[in-house]
Amino acid sequence: MADDTPIVYYEPGCPYAARLRAQLTLARVPHRSVRFRDDEEGASAVRAHHEKGFELSPTVVVGPEYLTNPSLRQVRVAMARR
Repeated sequence: MADDTPIVYYEPGCPYAARLRAQLTLARVPHRSVRFRDDEEGASAVRAHHEKGFELSPTVVVGPEYLTNPSLRQVRVAMARR
């Protein structure tokens, strides 16, 4: 994504993804939430990034960085590097 807005890839029902998405929203951190099944190209990139080819939820993409189950702080740090 050209503007480097974090993309949160998630699986519905994942409590870790739900928590992170809520934290990002409450902290007013701009982000886009995408279900793996709704973006095959993005899901494929996430699988390629992970050693065993899994879709780990949540995976946050900030520019070229992939963060697996990150904290709110880790997302903010990645955004600050952009």
